[in-house]
Amino acid sequence: MADVARLAGVSASTVSYALTGARPISAATRERIQHAMEDLGYTPNAFARGLKSKRSRLIALLFPRDGRDLGLSTFEYILGASDHAQELGYHLLLWTTEAEALDELGRLAGQGLVDGALLMEVRLRDRRLDVLRKAGLPFAMIGRTADPATVDFADTDFDQCARVAVDHLVALGHRRLGFVNLDASALEAGRGNAIRLRDGVLRAAAGARARITALTCESSIEGGRRALAELLARDAAATAVIAFNEQAVPGIMGEAGDRGLRIPADFSILSIDMPAQAALMTTPAMTTVGPTAAAMGRAAAAMLIERVEGGTTGVSQMLFDGELALRESTGPAADHDTA
Repeated sequence: MADVARLAGVSASTVSYALTGARPISAATRERIQHAMEDLGYTPNAFARGLKSKRSRLIALLFPRDGRDLGLSTFEYILGASDHAQELGYHLLLWTTEAEALDELGRLAGQGLVDGALLMEVRLRDRRLDVLRKAGLPFAMIGRTADPATVDFADTDFDQCARVAVDHLVALGHRRLGFVNLDASALEAGRGNAIRLRDGVLRAAAGARARITALTCESSIEGGRRALAELLARDAAATAVIAFNEQAVPGIMGEAGDRGLRIPADFSILSIDMPAQAALMTTPAMTTVGPTAAAMGRAAAAMLIERVEGGTTGVSQMLFDGELALRESTGPAADHDTA
């Protein structure tokens, strides 16, 4: 750093400010420092800086894969958190160990490798919180437990999303609906998003006087095919489905086509928490309800880093409303009068 400062004609502290963003530096000075770094082949050592500051400037994002592939919506949450962390001078470490590997989490939390943790796939009763509290490691959640009163979180307002989805389909004349959730193991584990949305959809359908059949579904194309087959076996008059399983949606659509059901002329499909990139890949393009995943990831990262840096004393909590993005996968029920 001293060599960079001499070559750029500035003080070592100015180089430090330029690297950390701790103080504003003019564009011209920053450019001289950058050129000097390039000429010298200098790369800041994050661990050396951490030894001096008592921080690693690393945060862990705890995403238990539990044998599943990551969907595009998951990547949006992760990238939103990672991008915002980098803007604040931190880097994100993705930790995919299973949620029940509490001993391993305890070792990670106690080693001083990371300054804080972001939790995803949050359960209504999530034992990871106790491990992190015991280790004294700051944390925030993308999602929430059954009683998150004292914990920072950013989460989807699943009741609101359920009402928007059901109301949209009912307004189109659909009175017999299906709901395709995540797989049964997610509900058995107490995953908050799967349980909250299921309960919200059932309440919204009851309020709209619509019949709804709720199913669990393996997160795969074949799982989606089986789910639609099961739905129609249980209610042959169903004309629309709400899906909360991004990876099963192609299977649902494929099974509908194989049964001669045209989308949306004969059968409508709406997805919750499917990003626009994925929605535009389906044919026809998928109507969706949900918040912007990247915005939630950014909000949670901001909460955590503020907590790490001691900038907050209260609890930060945000619920994100879902927006209806109308595309081509939903339309009037076949017997609905649109006049």
